[in-house]
Amino acid sequence: MPGPYLTAGRAIMTLANLFYTLGAFAADWNETHIYNPRWPPHARFHNGQTMSLGVLLAAFSLTYVWRPAFTKLSAREVKESVWVSAMVGSFYCAAGCSAILYPGANWFDPEHSREGIVQGPVFAGVVVLMWVGYWLEGRRMDGAKGKVS
Repeated sequence: MPGPYLTAGRAIMTLANLFYTLGAFAADWNETHIYNPRWPPHARFHNGQTMSLGVLLAAFSLTYVWRPAFTKLSAREVKESVWVSAMVGSFYCAAGCSAILYPGANWFDPEHSREGIVQGPVFAGVVVLMWVGYWLEGRRMDGAKGKVS
């Protein structure tokens, strides 16, 4: 289908996916997480699981947000594809927002400073960006009246 491939909505959703995926490795591949001597092996296992899950979710989300650019789809299928991308792309950070609700959870380990980036606003910001991207893409698609890509 003819039309713009790099759109504001797709760009925002792509950047949000890359940000949380790369950000998880940047934030966790250090002495506060996987190299933390106080963490038992099973905690490191789950940290690795979480980082890998972020990569897999982002890959799925990116596949669906860019699928319309490489596959002939109806306007309805394009909208559904971008919606699935926003939904799946939000999962990792939505889970991060809810993680603080578990018993004994805290944003930081006791031996590390409480200064710096707190995950809650970062996670919430990525979720918002994902859905802003979806909203922008939806507006663009609605304005194209079936000429969607």
